Amino acid sequence: MRAPAGAATGSQVYAPTAGPAADGPDVPHAAVAPVPCPQARPGESALRHHARRLLRTLLPAACALCGTVQDETVCAGCALELLAPLPRCRCCARPLGRSAGPGAASLCAQCRYEPPPFDDALVLGDYARPQDGLVLALKFGGVLPLADWLGGELARRWQAESGRSGLALPDVLAPIPLSAQRLAERGFNQSWEIARPLARRLGVRAAPTLLARLRDTPAQATLDLPARQANLQDAFGLGASHDVAGQHVGLVDDVMTSGATLGEAARVLKANGAARVTLVVALRTPGPA
Repeated sequence: MRAPAGAATGSQVYAPTAGPAADGPDVPHAAVAPVPCPQARPGESALRHHARRLLRTLLPAACALCGTVQDETVCAGCALELLAPLPRCRCCARPLGRSAGPGAASLCAQCRYEPPPFDDALVLGDYARPQDGLVLALKFGGVLPLADWLGGELARRWQAESGRSGLALPDVLAPIPLSAQRLAERGFNQSWEIARPLARRLGVRAAPTLLARLRDTPAQATLDLPARQANLQDAFGLGASHDVAGQHVGLVDDVMTSGATLGEAARVLKANGAARVTLVVALRTPGPA
């Protein structure tokens, strides 16, 4: 389904009056200080890089996870734990555990017998404590520098996977859109905030309105998988003036739980001619393979 040219979908990026949500889960105090990581970025001049390093020296940050005062958004120890390689289904990123097969072609049983609408999935780690605090601080605390760190690490993960299995870069990156009501409450779309630095580091195009949210949907958290799928039916459409025919689309989100939201968005993209859809998600809820 394509969104009508006059659909009241807004920019799907920022609310008219941006600001943090009035309520939501408490955010750990250590999550308020992070700033972008100091590694040299692609295309960044030496002078600009050194200026950022000097700023970080003068204004140290607290690790968003453990609170250690140092100069990274997430300290080296916490990053090492979060980013530790884990055998995952190459299609849905579910941890494989003992069911892991050899090589890069490993698929979980569910994806083998009931392939989803998307083709690949990349994640940084599991949506579990303590790393879930990164997403909670971003989404409900408005700690936007965390999006830069997550986007940068996802770019490194994609580049590593490209070297390992040959996964091609996408033609375009698109965030999962929020409803107008939720966008107004939050003030920003956290998926777009992750997609922006990810696209910049990969050197690909990002399209914030590639997908449009056609209607608001009740919260998914209390629903089982069939109810989630029914809840999302006809919730997304291709944005007006966009064309994905023959393209490889990277679909960006902060968290993947059952996969119902991302699956419905991927289905819409495939129905409009997308050749391939790769999920790029910060954290994934672990579940049985």
